[in-house]
Amino acid sequence: MKTPQKNDRTQLQLLTDGNVLTIVGPLGMGNYCRVLAAIHDRVSERGCQKIKLDFSRCDAAFAGPMLALCAQVETLRTEGTDCELVLPQADTLAKLFINTNWAYLLDPKNHRPSRFRGTSQVPAIRFLSAKDQSAAVTQIIDTLLSSLSDLKRSDFAAIEWSLNEITDNVINHSESSTGGYVQLSTLKSRNIVEFVVSDAGIGIPTSLRKPFPELTSDTNALHQAIREGVTRDKQVGQGNGLFGSVEICWASEGYFELDSGYGRLNLSQQRKMRITEDQIPYKGTLVVAGIDYSKPDALKQALRFGDKVYTPVDYIETHYESRDGHRIVFVMEKEASSFGSRVAAKPVKTKLESLAAMCPEKKIFIDFANIPVISSSFADEVLGKLFLELGPVAFIQKFEIVNTSETVQSLINLAIKKRLASA
Repeated sequence: MKTPQKNDRTQLQLLTDGNVLTIVGPLGMGNYCRVLAAIHDRVSERGCQKIKLDFSRCDAAFAGPMLALCAQVETLRTEGTDCELVLPQADTLAKLFINTNWAYLLDPKNHRPSRFRGTSQVPAIRFLSAKDQSAAVTQIIDTLLSSLSDLKRSDFAAIEWSLNEITDNVINHSESSTGGYVQLSTLKSRNIVEFVVSDAGIGIPTSLRKPFPELTSDTNALHQAIREGVTRDKQVGQGNGLFGSVEICWASEGYFELDSGYGRLNLSQQRKMRITEDQIPYKGTLVVAGIDYSKPDALKQALRFGDKVYTPVDYIETHYESRDGHRIVFVMEKEASSFGSRVAAKPVKTKLESLAAMCPEKKIFIDFANIPVISSSFADEVLGKLFLELGPVAFIQKFEIVNTSETVQSLINLAIKKRLASA
């Protein structure tokens, strides 16, 4: 017999039939813990060794709840409980499950890892070690650089800092045996960069009670966790990751959601913060951070610790600036998946535009070493369009093309010539 459980506020209906859980309607932040509770009941109370998650009647799903679900399902898998996924009937939503990697993470037996290579999002990544965490952040930040050409460098650095801090917390504090999960989305229509980080570890309240046993409620623990300098172990970190991340979201008029244990923290885009207690706990930690990048330099002022503005080392400094810091070196061999199509060229052009905007005082050297040939469409999309948009004087002042083969140089010259002729 199917038992419906309904949350009127978000119109979720959860149908349970033995080990089958059918999600009807939208799965959001307000109701995902009901699904986790139902899974827990089937496994712990009824002894089910396999759970079937049926999303065929789901009409919307969001990154936060889905990454929370991925983290919990992986923990169950390591304990001997298998999971089968039924994709949504709606083609668009089914593709979202596949492209975001949710399908693979929930049911690796029946789904392959995501092959999505766009710049609007980075599919969910699982990280188990500090090396994995660093690689995941690098992939995300590199994609962000290829996606948004209107970010201030200080804002770009603040986003990178926050992402590093939150994912690093998973490695250093969560005690999760299955690691953590991270996903990035760029919502360009709203000028929002959103990242989600989840784990199925001990949770913030349990972690903080080790140095602060007086934190008897989970809501008090979350309130303490977002204060400056609060950490369970000063030998591991300074305790500014959550504090700084909340400040960044606050300064940008973005949003921030933090679920851990029975505690729920919500910062809305109207700068209203609530910390509440839920009836259903989340075993682990879930962070959803939405950062509005439309206000130049707003994020820079958010990174202030002890009344001092903090300027973090960023991806541009470690990957593109020359040792003397006077120029940007763009090694084309490392930047494109191929050199034969306009599709492959578009993120390269965006990245060059981003670097030019973020480093206005530095010249960019575009290095074509070890690239014997490129297609005419690649040359046109990257250099033909840049030359036309900037004009000859500005282009020459900003960019210098080096180490080209004779063939590559002739194709670049032809692309620029054709662009100018058609202008």
